[in-house]
Amino acid sequence: MNTSHRRDQLAQMLRESIQGVLSRGLSDPRLDGAMLTITEVDLSPDFANASVRVSVLPAKAQKRVVAALAHAARHIRHEVSDRLDLRATPNFNFQLDISTKRQVGVFEALAKVREEREAAGIPAPEPAADPGAKPSADSVANADDEGGTVEGEGGEDSAGRAT
Repeated sequence: MNTSHRRDQLAQMLRESIQGVLSRGLSDPRLDGAMLTITEVDLSPDFANASVRVSVLPAKAQKRVVAALAHAARHIRHEVSDRLDLRATPNFNFQLDISTKRQVGVFEALAKVREEREAAGIPAPEPAADPGAKPSADSVANADDEGGTVEGEGGEDSAGRAT
């Protein structure tokens, strides 16, 4: 079995199992009122350690939740070990996943720009064309009207010969 495939498969199993343990709840008051999601598990090459990225809402609870998870890491590891039949369960290192926060920031910035453009009466820009798409019949006709040539319909090649 491919090591990369095995690592990905084990990471997915760990992510689901850790999420299951957290969904059942831990008796730590620092987790009260917080919604957390395991977003990614990244295993070390020797499978001994796992970086567990967690998304936490509300934002003000992030530091205390990550601290609570770090404190409970051995207990969570034991629970995961009971759920999964592994020869050795990796050590968990919980980290805050800020990618979701960055995405929200980007979407908010784009929404603000759109609102400012609409308020100023600037029309929305045309969507970018797919660079891999074949030219449409309209774009070919427009290129021909503008003095461009369509492949196989006159013009010159690189040596100056008529095509």
